[in-house]
Amino acid sequence: MEMRRFPARRQRPTPTDCRRTLAGGAAVALLLMATAGSAQEVEGESPGIEITIPIEFDFDFGASNGDAVISRYLPLVAFPLGEDWKLLNLTLAVVADAPGGVPGRPGNPNPVPGDRVFGLGDLTHAVFFTPPASKRLVWSFGPAVTFPIATDDALGSGKWSLGPAFRFAYRPGPWNLGAVFVNLRSVAGDSDRAKVHQLLVRGLIRRQLGGSWYFTYSPIITANWNASSGQRWLVPIGGGIGKGFRLGSAPVALSVHGYFNVIKPEGAPDGLVRFDFILPLPRILR
Repeated sequence: MEMRRFPARRQRPTPTDCRRTLAGGAAVALLLMATAGSAQEVEGESPGIEITIPIEFDFDFGASNGDAVISRYLPLVAFPLGEDWKLLNLTLAVVADAPGGVPGRPGNPNPVPGDRVFGLGDLTHAVFFTPPASKRLVWSFGPAVTFPIATDDALGSGKWSLGPAFRFAYRPGPWNLGAVFVNLRSVAGDSDRAKVHQLLVRGLIRRQLGGSWYFTYSPIITANWNASSGQRWLVPIGGGIGKGFRLGSAPVALSVHGYFNVIKPEGAPDGLVRFDFILPLPRILR
Protein backbone atom coordinates (compact mmCIF):
# COMPACT_ATOMS: atom_id res chain seq x y z
CA MET A 1 0.00 0.00 0.00
CA GLU A 2 1.34 3.43 -0.93
CA MET A 3 2.12 5.57 2.09
CA ARG A 4 1.71 9.34 1.90
CA ARG A 5 2.89 12.06 4.25
CA PHE A 6 0.26 14.53 5.32
CA PRO A 7 0.81 18.12 6.49
CA ALA A 8 0.29 19.07 10.09
CA ARG A 9 -3.24 20.16 10.99
CA ARG A 10 -3.94 23.80 11.61
CA GLN A 11 -6.96 25.80 12.71
CA ARG A 12 -8.84 28.09 10.37
CA PRO A 13 -7.04 31.38 9.56
CA THR A 14 -6.90 34.12 12.15
CA PRO A 15 -5.83 37.77 11.79
CA THR A 16 -2.38 36.62 12.89
CA ASP A 17 -2.27 34.17 9.96
CA CYS A 18 -3.19 36.96 7.53
CA ARG A 19 -0.50 39.25 8.94
CA ARG A 20 1.99 36.39 8.68
CA THR A 21 1.08 35.87 5.01
CA LEU A 22 1.67 39.53 4.22
CA ALA A 23 4.87 39.60 6.27
CA GLY A 24 6.17 36.51 4.46
CA GLY A 25 5.31 38.12 1.14
CA ALA A 26 7.15 41.28 2.13
CA ALA A 27 10.20 39.22 3.11
CA VAL A 28 10.31 37.55 -0.31
CA ALA A 29 9.86 40.94 -1.97
CA LEU A 30 12.81 42.34 -0.03
CA LEU A 31 14.90 39.31 -0.97
CA LEU A 32 14.09 39.81 -4.65
CA MET A 33 14.91 43.51 -4.39
CA ALA A 34 18.28 42.62 -2.89
CA THR A 35 18.89 40.20 -5.76
CA ALA A 36 17.91 42.88 -8.24
CA GLY A 37 20.31 45.25 -6.53
CA SER A 38 23.16 42.84 -7.22
CA ALA A 39 22.07 42.63 -10.85
CA GLN A 40 21.97 46.42 -11.01
CA GLU A 41 25.71 46.50 -10.36
CA VAL A 42 26.15 44.29 -13.42
CA GLU A 43 23.91 46.62 -15.40
CA GLY A 44 26.37 49.41 -14.87
CA GLU A 45 28.81 47.39 -16.98
CA SER A 46 26.19 46.12 -19.47
CA PRO A 47 23.36 48.64 -19.93
CA GLY A 48 21.34 46.15 -21.97
CA ILE A 49 20.24 44.23 -18.85
CA GLU A 50 16.63 44.86 -17.82
CA ILE A 51 14.91 43.71 -14.61
CA THR A 52 11.20 43.80 -13.81
CA ILE A 53 9.31 42.22 -10.90
CA PRO A 54 5.55 41.73 -11.13
CA ILE A 55 4.08 40.93 -7.69
CA GLU A 56 0.61 39.43 -7.24
CA PHE A 57 -1.70 38.68 -4.32
CA ASP A 58 -4.55 36.23 -5.02
CA PHE A 59 -7.43 35.80 -2.58
CA ASP A 60 -9.37 32.77 -3.81
CA PHE A 61 -12.76 31.58 -2.58
CA GLY A 62 -15.14 28.68 -2.90
CA ALA A 63 -12.69 25.75 -2.73
CA SER A 64 -14.08 22.68 -0.98
CA ASN A 65 -11.25 22.70 1.57
CA GLY A 66 -11.23 26.45 2.32
CA ASP A 67 -10.07 29.79 0.96
CA ALA A 68 -6.43 30.75 0.36
CA VAL A 69 -4.11 33.75 0.14
CA ILE A 70 -1.38 33.23 -2.45
CA SER A 71 1.36 35.73 -3.28
CA ARG A 72 3.51 35.34 -6.40
CA TYR A 73 6.81 37.02 -7.29
CA LEU A 74 7.86 36.81 -10.93
CA PRO A 75 11.23 38.49 -11.49
CA LEU A 76 12.04 38.84 -15.18
CA VAL A 77 15.67 39.48 -16.13
CA ALA A 78 16.55 40.14 -19.79
CA PHE A 79 20.17 39.91 -21.03
CA PRO A 80 21.49 40.78 -24.49
CA LEU A 81 22.71 37.70 -26.34
CA GLY A 82 24.92 38.89 -29.15
CA GLU A 83 23.78 41.85 -31.22
CA ASP A 84 20.18 40.82 -31.93
CA TRP A 85 19.07 38.01 -29.58
CA LYS A 86 17.98 38.29 -25.95
CA LEU A 87 18.02 35.79 -23.08
CA LEU A 88 15.02 36.09 -20.73
CA ASN A 89 15.01 34.51 -17.27
CA LEU A 90 11.56 34.24 -15.66
CA THR A 91 11.20 32.90 -12.11
CA LEU A 92 7.98 32.12 -10.21
CA ALA A 93 8.28 32.14 -6.42
CA VAL A 94 5.21 31.52 -4.25
CA VAL A 95 4.30 32.26 -0.63
CA ALA A 96 0.92 30.84 0.42
CA ASP A 97 -1.48 30.47 3.31
CA ALA A 98 -3.65 27.74 1.87
CA PRO A 99 -5.39 24.43 2.58
CA GLY A 100 -4.20 21.17 1.10
CA GLY A 101 -6.13 19.01 -1.32
CA VAL A 102 -7.18 21.85 -3.67
CA PRO A 103 -6.70 20.93 -7.36
CA GLY A 104 -5.97 23.25 -10.27
CA ARG A 105 -3.19 25.31 -8.73
CA PRO A 106 -0.09 25.87 -10.90
CA GLY A 107 2.79 23.50 -10.25
CA ASN A 108 0.89 21.25 -7.82
CA PRO A 109 -1.76 19.37 -9.81
CA ASN A 110 -2.00 16.46 -7.33
CA PRO A 111 -2.12 18.17 -3.91
CA VAL A 112 -1.86 16.33 -0.62
CA PRO A 113 -5.06 16.64 1.48
CA GLY A 114 -4.98 18.51 4.78
CA ASP A 115 -5.85 21.65 6.67
CA ARG A 116 -4.33 25.01 5.78
CA VAL A 117 -0.61 25.62 6.08
CA PHE A 118 1.65 28.63 5.57
CA GLY A 119 4.96 28.64 3.74
CA LEU A 120 6.82 28.56 0.44
CA GLY A 121 5.56 26.75 -2.62
CA ASP A 122 7.71 25.12 -5.31
CA LEU A 123 9.88 27.40 -7.45
CA THR A 124 9.66 27.37 -11.26
CA HIS A 125 12.29 28.91 -13.51
CA ALA A 126 12.12 29.29 -17.30
CA VAL A 127 14.80 30.48 -19.74
CA PHE A 128 13.65 32.01 -23.04
CA PHE A 129 15.82 32.57 -26.11
CA THR A 130 14.38 35.54 -28.04
CA PRO A 131 15.34 35.98 -31.71
CA PRO A 132 15.31 39.34 -33.49
CA ALA A 133 11.76 40.67 -33.52
CA SER A 134 9.59 43.22 -35.26
CA LYS A 135 8.22 46.25 -33.44
CA ARG A 136 4.89 44.50 -32.85
CA LEU A 137 5.64 40.79 -32.48
CA VAL A 138 8.09 39.18 -30.04
CA TRP A 139 8.41 35.46 -29.39
CA SER A 140 10.80 33.22 -27.50
CA PHE A 141 11.34 29.60 -26.49
CA GLY A 142 13.37 27.53 -24.04
CA PRO A 143 13.33 25.08 -21.12
CA ALA A 144 11.56 25.31 -17.76
CA VAL A 145 12.27 23.49 -14.49
CA THR A 146 10.41 23.20 -11.19
CA PHE A 147 12.43 22.88 -7.98
CA PRO A 148 10.53 21.10 -5.13
CA ILE A 149 11.39 23.60 -2.37
CA ALA A 150 7.92 23.81 -0.78
CA THR A 151 8.03 23.97 3.02
CA ASP A 152 5.00 21.67 3.34
CA ASP A 153 3.65 18.81 1.21
CA ALA A 154 0.34 20.67 0.85
CA LEU A 155 2.09 23.56 -0.93
CA GLY A 156 4.21 21.64 -3.44
CA SER A 157 4.34 18.65 -5.74
CA GLY A 158 7.39 16.99 -4.19
CA LYS A 159 8.73 16.50 -7.73
CA TRP A 160 11.47 17.86 -9.96
CA SER A 161 9.78 18.69 -13.25
CA LEU A 162 11.07 19.71 -16.68
CA GLY A 163 9.46 20.82 -19.89
CA PRO A 164 9.39 23.19 -22.84
CA ALA A 165 8.31 26.82 -22.58
CA PHE A 166 7.09 29.28 -25.20
CA ARG A 167 6.29 32.98 -24.92
CA PHE A 168 4.92 35.57 -27.33
CA ALA A 169 3.76 39.19 -27.23
CA TYR A 170 1.91 41.12 -29.94
CA ARG A 171 1.28 44.87 -29.64
CA PRO A 172 -1.06 46.29 -32.30
CA GLY A 173 -1.76 49.91 -31.42
CA PRO A 174 -3.32 50.30 -27.95
CA TRP A 175 -3.51 46.52 -27.45
CA ASN A 176 -0.98 44.23 -25.78
CA LEU A 177 -1.64 40.53 -26.41
CA GLY A 178 0.52 37.68 -25.20
CA ALA A 179 0.91 34.41 -23.34
CA VAL A 180 3.44 32.14 -21.67
CA PHE A 181 3.05 28.36 -22.15
CA VAL A 182 4.90 25.84 -19.97
CA ASN A 183 4.33 22.07 -20.10
CA LEU A 184 5.94 20.33 -17.13
CA ARG A 185 6.52 16.62 -16.55
CA SER A 186 8.08 15.18 -13.38
CA VAL A 187 11.45 13.46 -13.75
CA ALA A 188 12.48 12.81 -10.12
CA GLY A 189 11.46 13.47 -6.53
CA ASP A 190 9.40 11.93 -3.75
CA SER A 191 8.33 8.45 -4.86
CA ASP A 192 5.28 8.65 -2.59
CA ARG A 193 3.87 11.61 -4.53
CA ALA A 194 1.88 11.40 -7.75
CA LYS A 195 3.63 12.10 -11.05
CA VAL A 196 3.29 15.58 -12.53
CA HIS A 197 2.23 16.32 -16.10
CA GLN A 198 0.69 19.80 -16.22
CA LEU A 199 0.22 22.57 -18.74
CA LEU A 200 0.45 26.14 -17.41
CA VAL A 201 -0.77 29.04 -19.53
CA ARG A 202 -0.46 32.63 -18.40
CA GLY A 203 -2.40 34.81 -20.81
CA LEU A 204 -2.49 38.57 -21.27
CA ILE A 205 -4.96 40.87 -22.98
CA ARG A 206 -4.41 44.55 -22.20
CA ARG A 207 -6.11 47.58 -23.73
CA GLN A 208 -5.07 51.17 -23.06
CA LEU A 209 -8.07 53.31 -22.05
CA GLY A 210 -6.51 56.76 -21.84
CA GLY A 211 -5.19 58.77 -18.95
CA SER A 212 -2.77 55.93 -18.03
CA TRP A 213 -5.73 53.61 -17.28
CA TYR A 214 -6.00 50.18 -18.88
CA PHE A 215 -8.17 47.07 -19.00
CA THR A 216 -6.37 43.78 -18.38
CA TYR A 217 -7.22 40.08 -18.55
CA SER A 218 -4.37 37.86 -17.31
CA PRO A 219 -5.74 34.42 -16.40
CA ILE A 220 -3.72 31.46 -15.14
CA ILE A 221 -5.03 28.41 -17.03
CA THR A 222 -3.96 24.92 -16.01
CA ALA A 223 -4.47 21.42 -17.41
CA ASN A 224 -3.58 18.28 -15.44
CA TRP A 225 -2.95 15.73 -18.19
CA ASN A 226 -2.97 12.88 -15.66
CA ALA A 227 -6.55 13.63 -14.57
CA SER A 228 -9.73 12.36 -16.21
CA SER A 229 -11.12 14.55 -18.99
CA GLY A 230 -13.84 16.11 -16.81
CA GLN A 231 -11.34 17.02 -14.07
CA ARG A 232 -8.46 18.25 -16.23
CA TRP A 233 -8.90 21.98 -16.94
CA LEU A 234 -9.12 25.14 -14.84
CA VAL A 235 -10.16 28.16 -16.94
CA PRO A 236 -10.89 31.56 -15.33
CA ILE A 237 -12.91 34.32 -16.99
CA GLY A 238 -12.93 37.93 -15.81
CA GLY A 239 -10.63 40.92 -15.97
CA GLY A 240 -9.37 43.97 -14.17
CA ILE A 241 -8.63 47.66 -14.27
CA GLY A 242 -5.16 49.14 -13.79
CA LYS A 243 -3.37 52.45 -13.85
CA GLY A 244 0.20 53.39 -14.61
CA PHE A 245 2.02 56.15 -12.78
CA ARG A 246 5.56 57.17 -11.91
CA LEU A 247 7.53 56.54 -8.75
CA GLY A 248 10.25 59.11 -9.20
CA SER A 249 11.44 58.48 -12.74
CA ALA A 250 10.27 54.84 -12.79
CA PRO A 251 6.98 53.74 -14.39
CA VAL A 252 4.91 51.56 -12.01
CA ALA A 253 1.58 49.83 -12.69
CA LEU A 254 -1.13 48.80 -10.21
CA SER A 255 -4.26 46.79 -11.01
CA VAL A 256 -7.13 44.88 -9.39
CA HIS A 257 -8.80 41.85 -10.99
CA GLY A 258 -11.73 39.52 -10.48
CA TYR A 259 -12.03 36.03 -11.99
CA PHE A 260 -14.54 33.18 -11.91
CA ASN A 261 -13.47 29.65 -12.83
CA VAL A 262 -15.99 28.71 -15.54
CA ILE A 263 -14.26 25.33 -16.03
CA LYS A 264 -12.64 23.67 -13.03
CA PRO A 265 -11.91 20.29 -11.42
CA GLU A 266 -14.05 19.22 -8.50
CA GLY A 267 -13.00 20.96 -5.28
CA ALA A 268 -11.17 23.85 -6.99
CA PRO A 269 -11.94 27.48 -6.05
CA ASP A 270 -14.95 29.20 -7.59
CA GLY A 271 -12.88 32.30 -8.31
CA LEU A 272 -10.43 34.86 -6.96
CA VAL A 273 -9.67 38.52 -6.44
CA ARG A 274 -6.17 39.64 -7.44
CA PHE A 275 -4.09 42.72 -6.66
CA ASP A 276 -0.85 43.18 -8.57
CA PHE A 277 1.84 45.73 -9.24
CA ILE A 278 4.86 45.86 -11.51
CA LEU A 279 8.23 47.26 -10.45
CA PRO A 280 11.04 48.02 -12.97
CA LEU A 281 13.62 47.71 -10.20
CA PRO A 282 16.79 48.85 -11.97
CA ARG A 283 15.23 52.24 -12.60
CA ILE A 284 14.01 52.52 -9.02
CA LEU A 285 17.43 51.66 -7.62
CA ARG A 286 19.32 53.89 -10.03
